[in-house]
Amino acid sequence: MKKLAISCTFGAFLLSPLTSKSAEPAINTNKLYELLQLQAKQLEWQQSQIEELRTQVSQQQTQLDRNLETTDKKSAFRPTNTTVNLNKKGLQIKSNNGDFSFKAGGRIHTDFSYYDDDVTQMGNGAILRRARIKLSGHLFRYWRYKAEIDFAEEGNVKPKSVWLGYNGWELASFKFGNFQEPFSLEEMTSSNAITFMERALPNAFAPSYHLGLATTSYGDYWSLSAGLFGEANGTRNDDIDKGWGLAGRATLAPFHKAGQVFHLGFSSEYRKLDSSAKVKFRTRPESSVTNRRLVNTGTIEDSDYTLKLNAEIAAVYGSFSLQGEYFHTRVGRNGLSDLRFDGSYVFASYFITGESRPYSARKGEFLPINPLHQYGAWELGVRYSTINLNDRDIHGGKQENYTIGINWYANYNLRFMLNYIFVDAHPNHNAINENPNILQFRGQVFF
Repeated sequence: MKKLAISCTFGAFLLSPLTSKSAEPAINTNKLYELLQLQAKQLEWQQSQIEELRTQVSQQQTQLDRNLETTDKKSAFRPTNTTVNLNKKGLQIKSNNGDFSFKAGGRIHTDFSYYDDDVTQMGNGAILRRARIKLSGHLFRYWRYKAEIDFAEEGNVKPKSVWLGYNGWELASFKFGNFQEPFSLEEMTSSNAITFMERALPNAFAPSYHLGLATTSYGDYWSLSAGLFGEANGTRNDDIDKGWGLAGRATLAPFHKAGQVFHLGFSSEYRKLDSSAKVKFRTRPESSVTNRRLVNTGTIEDSDYTLKLNAEIAAVYGSFSLQGEYFHTRVGRNGLSDLRFDGSYVFASYFITGESRPYSARKGEFLPINPLHQYGAWELGVRYSTINLNDRDIHGGKQENYTIGINWYANYNLRFMLNYIFVDAHPNHNAINENPNILQFRGQVFF
């Protein structure tokens, strides 16, 4: 009954508009149609506005993504993965995007020497010739850095190469800090790669490490370096005005490939001396266990400047190589005649196990040996070197050395060297002729 009552009530409600006299008049269908059309047009307009907003949002998002990508490239602070390698060249960590790198390495050179003295007592013994730790790498893709510290020299901790550089330009790179002035093939070749235990006698003229700013450019067959340099690091005296120097080196390798190289080079340095007006040239007898110098100009007073010139030549043909350099130094003096000193060396080497000296045309220098065999590489070398420190009123002496060397490269990182040196000082800086002999040995590891 309840369901029937509900059904009757619902039916009456549906029929009421048709039967009730009190109902409102029927709705105007034309007006309703017009309202519906107006509402449809408004919906279409709103839909077009929504689509336009969507397009604007999409464009803004695209521009935002581009801006974020550009900012990431400039800042280089975006997250990235890294690769870690431990190999013969040391510990290397690199970001996969190439923006950052870090390398840790070092070298240890230990020397033993026996001196067959003639007049000057030299003192047999052993020294830690070099003990260095090196950190190097890249920052923000184009910035380079290097920090190499030596712990071996007279028990003191001294910086060697410590600099920051930039190589983001196609034509040239630059660096500033403490590093070697660009001068001489043998001076610029790493001590890990030189053929004999010590560089030749005339290396006494090489300016070596100074604080400065330098730029370098290179091509497939040439290199060019130049820089402005101050004093050596650690030089500090408030009573003396610092000196400065300009140095440059150019190399050309018109022909070079694996096992065949022809190299030419020229370098020079002009140095305005500090206000102390003093300069000195001297050298050990190509052996560093002793601190004796058979040739020594002593302090040259009233000096104004030095001008150093160097010419270099080298050739590699298979396992055989030749290398030589000539050094000339001029000392300008105030109120006195200028002084001229010179020196030279030439050497030949041969690998009986078939290796060749590797060469970098971009650097204009030779690189460490990588043996071809499991038992390592064996190299024989002979060298003649000379230096003359006599001129006018300066009697620093004249010396000639004849060296025979044998090198065993156990692998890329480990080398053992044996040198026998016949020394002919005629005369030494004390105006005495003497002919000592030197036998020396080195164990070397680097990474």
